[in-house]
Amino acid sequence: MSYSRWGNSVWYTYWCSTESKKRDDQLFDICGTHAFTYGELKTRGIDGCIEKLKDIITEKNNEENKMKQENMFVGHNYTTEEYEELKGYIREFMKDVEDEFNTPSQLYRDGVITLEDAFIEEV
Repeated sequence: MSYSRWGNSVWYTYWCSTESKKRDDQLFDICGTHAFTYGELKTRGIDGCIEKLKDIITEKNNEENKMKQENMFVGHNYTTEEYEELKGYIREFMKDVEDEFNTPSQLYRDGVITLEDAFIEEV
């Protein structure tokens, strides 16, 4: 699922498909160049992941200047507002993952609740 596209944002972000059925392994992809797992986003925090992304962008810019190749991150100096926008997309992704993995059937598969509890309806 896409959270942002080139037409309305400097970011192209989406929930990247993965073979894993584990919540922490779900991938948030940024511009097809770097992805964070849900687990990494939870552990590092959104701000920590943004700082890591800034380091990656700086590194890629340095590499690209040496190699004269193109990369999605090269040639754009992202603003504070653009990083804040990206944080919003990350929050949406995390909420969607949490909603997806907090269903009774998923909680049962993960061993969090019993089969009987999975079928109890909330009143």
